[in-house]
Amino acid sequence: MIGVLVGLSGFAWSLWYVLQHGSNQFRGFWDPAAAILLGVGPLCVILMSHSFVDFVAGIKTLTKIAFFSQKKEMNQIANQLSTMTSAVRTEGVGILARYKEHLRNPLLKDGVTLILSGFTPDEIRHNLTAKINTKQNEFTHASSLFENLGKLCPGMGLLGTIVGLVQMLSNMSDPARLGPGMAIALLTTLYGLLLGTVVYTPVSEKISIYAEKTLQRDLMILEGVMLMKEKKSHAHLRDVLNTYSSVAPAERTQTRNPHSSAPQHPPLSRSS
Repeated sequence: MIGVLVGLSGFAWSLWYVLQHGSNQFRGFWDPAAAILLGVGPLCVILMSHSFVDFVAGIKTLTKIAFFSQKKEMNQIANQLSTMTSAVRTEGVGILARYKEHLRNPLLKDGVTLILSGFTPDEIRHNLTAKINTKQNEFTHASSLFENLGKLCPGMGLLGTIVGLVQMLSNMSDPARLGPGMAIALLTTLYGLLLGTVVYTPVSEKISIYAEKTLQRDLMILEGVMLMKEKKSHAHLRDVLNTYSSVAPAERTQTRNPHSSAPQHPPLSRSS
């Protein structure tokens, strides 16, 4: 309910601003009133259908996408799974406590914690699957948020066009004031198309692609954790990782030298 009230208030203010300041003077391709209507209006309208939680999650997801390398993390996780699987085969499940504190991925850390806590394979799979589904639902909501913003912007631009035309027609007796009204009519359409086509729709698609890659990574973690729980061989893990083509090369670099006399367990971080 709060989101609806905030959304209605913000939209009403942006529309009022256009009505009050939209016919002052012509400034070329920049018009503050048009910018406010298209910058504030769609965001306020979207709050009527999406919660604050969805909005914040969408912004956080976008920020994470901009400054995060999935490929690097996939390779790192593949190496960690390889190291821990070899350690479990030779020294038992208890050795995972040594590596747990150095794991940065929450899902992998949760999986290791469940193994150390003695959960059954079915319980571990159910728990991790629920976490994966929850994360995918967050991505779906974030993608839907920006997709709806992309759809709203052209309509909001059309609204501004109608306002500008009304302002222009109401000043037919004063030719000097026709330009600003026409500017509102055209610039709101321009801003709406730019925001919808160039900003919000591509962002929605990028989040969807990011969600697919995240799902691939999480499924890799799930399978790796299950193999550790069942104490499967390193070769078995390698076969599973090879199904994820983007991480297979990194995983191969961690394969133990067959001529070495003792298994090697490289630390997961410099401090281990």
